[in-house]
Amino acid sequence: MENKIGKVLLLLALAGTACEDCREKQIALYIPIATAGAGVVLHLLYREMTLENILLGATVGGMLILIAWISRGSVGVGDGIMLTVSGIFLGFWENIVLFMTALGMVSMTALCLIVIKRKERNYRLPFLPFLLAAYLFLLI
Repeated sequence: MENKIGKVLLLLALAGTACEDCREKQIALYIPIATAGAGVVLHLLYREMTLENILLGATVGGMLILIAWISRGSVGVGDGIMLTVSGIFLGFWENIVLFMTALGMVSMTALCLIVIKRKERNYRLPFLPFLLAAYLFLLI
């Protein structure tokens, strides 16, 4: 049961933050915090993943937050926060697959924008819509 509830919660959180990322170029923290809390409660109730797997999954997003801090905002902190939340739900390996899929999608889009639309290298794309698309792709 937790698996379906968790999938829906993560999908809704990614959809909400992806829309906000497109509009505002940033996300409010209440969606990720509430979703992370719900994920922890679901894990306490159903215990389908080990604590180690949950923490390692969240670490993927934590590393992205660290990269955002080191790069002084070249990567968005909100992207790392949502990847941390997805790690709570998915665990380490599934979160790595999600991140790599989204990274591939955004890379192909950026390449097309540079070649076809003649955008500059420093053109900024919101990452959360690609994280949402990757999650939908992986659900199918």
